[in-house]
Amino acid sequence: MDYTRNIGKNQEKVLMEEKLTNLKKSSVKMSKLLFDIDKKKALRMVECAKILLFKNFEQIGYRKLFKAFMCKILLCPFCMTRKSILIGNNLHKVLQFGADEKKLEYIHLTLALRNCKINELQDTVELMLKSFKKLIKRDIFQERRGGTIKGWFRNLEITFNREEKTFHPHFHVVLAVEKSYFFKEINPDGYLTQERALQMWKECLGVDYLPTVDLRKVYYLDDNGNKIIKFDNNSEGLKKAVEEASKYITKAMELLSIDDEKLQKKVIKSMLQALSYRRLFAYGGVLKEIRAELKLQDEEKSNLINLGDDEIDTTGMEYLVEVYKWCQENGGQYQKFVELSEMEFKKLEKSLQDERNVLKKFDILKK
Repeated sequence: MDYTRNIGKNQEKVLMEEKLTNLKKSSVKMSKLLFDIDKKKALRMVECAKILLFKNFEQIGYRKLFKAFMCKILLCPFCMTRKSILIGNNLHKVLQFGADEKKLEYIHLTLALRNCKINELQDTVELMLKSFKKLIKRDIFQERRGGTIKGWFRNLEITFNREEKTFHPHFHVVLAVEKSYFFKEINPDGYLTQERALQMWKECLGVDYLPTVDLRKVYYLDDNGNKIIKFDNNSEGLKKAVEEASKYITKAMELLSIDDEKLQKKVIKSMLQALSYRRLFAYGGVLKEIRAELKLQDEEKSNLINLGDDEIDTTGMEYLVEVYKWCQENGGQYQKFVELSEMEFKKLEKSLQDERNVLKKFDILKK
């Protein structure tokens, strides 16, 4: 079988998905910064998304990524972005199901504390995670003790203040409640006000200053400025809540925009030390139960290929396999260097058996 038969005519074909190209460029930049911090991780990141395989269903004009190697390293722009999308897609399905089937409504809660110095990030993140565990043990979170907050989703985001050279770690939290929760006159003890949330967070943190808390019901403004609270499939309020709550740790591209390379490396090293091997997002209560019931893809174990988007049903349709490889020349771009029929690809896949070997085979072909 001549696997290289299409290389000549496809050599100049460049991947049109600009977002994937930009993410790979960012990963290459991040890998270079990582070399002095963790060479092993840097080398693994270099290989991330180096080869992309797409199924092209020409008869319906549809193409989807179906095979690639993702490094899954913390701060890899390619992997973190795709993981954030998966987290968001899963969260949207959980919240939508909760609204449709259990008539839940939602509150967005932001929890923060004073910015910390670069070398304080690890201790600060540890404090925040322990404090959140204390918070959800409060009566208002415990249904068996009459708690009115039925479930929650928590996600950690960290931004970096370049002027002050400090980190701003904070939690985005979605709280699930029943409609009756908002009749606070009936059950004032079961209602979480901004002041009460602030005091509870301060006590859990054990600090001697007022931290930052923002509490608001999920809604959106219509063209007339009216608050609209609804959770149908096109709910702007729900989409906005998901987008805000599912930001994964930090935008790695923001770190790449730091001008001082020495500072860049210091920031990256601090984040790796503080965040590696931690569960940075979590579900609890009824939202955790819904997530299990829906049998959603595990964000941590995912290969980050299928992100849980609603896909077109292609059962029984023929397709071509398009293979793109990352080429560093011309500023970095994906070039298509081979195209196989479905049958040709399956023969190759069967002969090599292991998925990584398939990707490795295409890598070697180009060299």
